[in-house]
Amino acid sequence: MLNHVFATPVWRAKSGLTGEQLGEIRDYLIGVREQNPSDAKSNRGGWHSQGNLFEDEHRQFPFLRDVITRALFAYIGEAFGYRGEIALALTGWAVINRAGDYNVPHNHASNLLSGALYIAVPPGMRGGAIVFQDPRLNLNAHYTENMRRLGIQPPWANTSISVTPEAGEILVFPSWLMHFVEPCQSEDSDALRIVISFNATI
Repeated sequence: MLNHVFATPVWRAKSGLTGEQLGEIRDYLIGVREQNPSDAKSNRGGWHSQGNLFEDEHRQFPFLRDVITRALFAYIGEAFGYRGEIALALTGWAVINRAGDYNVPHNHASNLLSGALYIAVPPGMRGGAIVFQDPRLNLNAHYTENMRRLGIQPPWANTSISVTPEAGEILVFPSWLMHFVEPCQSEDSDALRIVISFNATI
């Protein structure tokens, strides 16, 4: 029997938000950006909201909390095999990137789960993927000279996995998992890549 030991489950699903709901959130976040300076976190360029999007001042979209909570509970049920009662505390923030903006490698320490809900993705976007880095540091240690000579690229030599997002998708992953965001490019220089990132603690 094959057992997967120390696997890293990542949940990817459609959020169920309609185009109209995504548009409402997009316009609201752009308005918040116009009134508030950017926070300095992992972002290089772009705009990172301040504070917590799940606090009272941002209660315009109750369905937003519902969508994220459902995804977190789906992850907990599938990845941990736990379907009992649990209370989660959420923190959330928005990141708005233009062409050339990106996020450096980081994780979300001191949390249980983290995730990303994609509000807007530029049409025909190039780059802009979220890239997860393999936490198993020596996974690619077995790569022999003969393999190099023959041009054999073993599957375990890939130390990262890229996920190109779509508007309306949601990802959930362990908070300790290192990740970064590639610079995005689009034919429309004014196009925006908008994501709501979030953390969950118990």
